[in-house]
Amino acid sequence: MPSSSRLFLWCVICIFATVIDGRSSLADNRYGWDRYELPDQPKWAAYFRESAQIRLGRERRLPNGVSWRLLTDIRSGIAIPRLTWMPDKERLRTANRLLDIVQGGEMLVEREERRNVEGENEFRVNHGGLSLPGKRGITQWDVGLTYVGSRLMSLMEAAIIGSAGNKPDVLMRGLTFDLARGTIEQVRPCPDSRTPYGFSHVDGERGNFLFRYGELFQLCDPASYRAFIALVKEIDGKRSARHLPPSASDRTKGCVESIDQPVIREEQEYILYLTFAGLAVQATGKECAVTRTPDNPVIVPYRRLEPFMLPGPWRDELLSPR
Repeated sequence: MPSSSRLFLWCVICIFATVIDGRSSLADNRYGWDRYELPDQPKWAAYFRESAQIRLGRERRLPNGVSWRLLTDIRSGIAIPRLTWMPDKERLRTANRLLDIVQGGEMLVEREERRNVEGENEFRVNHGGLSLPGKRGITQWDVGLTYVGSRLMSLMEAAIIGSAGNKPDVLMRGLTFDLARGTIEQVRPCPDSRTPYGFSHVDGERGNFLFRYGELFQLCDPASYRAFIALVKEIDGKRSARHLPPSASDRTKGCVESIDQPVIREEQEYILYLTFAGLAVQATGKECAVTRTPDNPVIVPYRRLEPFMLPGPWRDELLSPR
């Protein structure tokens, strides 16, 4: 799809999302797959099974003994974890089925972006210009399985989209999988929201930073959201890993922070994912690297989050003794 057509499609999706009341929309999270005209999710897994040429990574082990490895599709470069052992075999199969869906979706997005890069390169060569470096539509910078429990599983991923501009788009995801329900969750706007989560794409409009997160949080009123950010900021301020000063040049070592623009703030976009030590709250602003760094994410112990948690199986698992 030409870039102009893709931009038009994205605008149509955003407009459509603003007129739907009370329903989950395609524009729930601009870090998701919603900006692309992809087929239904079951076809993502089918695309993975039909198209992937897999290279297996080394086996790794989580603190509770669950083992996993990365499966990398050689052509697209997209790598997504798969479980190799956990006590509950049925949930292992559910986990890997959901991860097939994720990798198939990523591969479809990479294919779409690769076509855009190829089209741009053809145009440049035909008009005497230089082609873009690289052959892939997406370059993955970070991916990892961060948590697997009896019911829940989490991963994070960060990638740069192939682009002709100096500031290419970024895809960052924190995904949490409910292995009992067979669902994939991430940060989403509140149920009554008419706009996507995060910064506004419309000049002069403030962003929408209230959010819900699976069955764990529904920070949909300003007071609870402010209290949550204050907690994250408190923990961030007590860590030995400090953010970098504005003069720093290497952002792979941390987020750049100025006095008037703290990294952890209310008007900031975050991805969330589970770890064994607590909830990972990762800032995704332009002042931070497109990867995990010593100062990003902030890990908030689950016990500190108890006042914000909704009752239910997510809360029960994360607060249970380990």
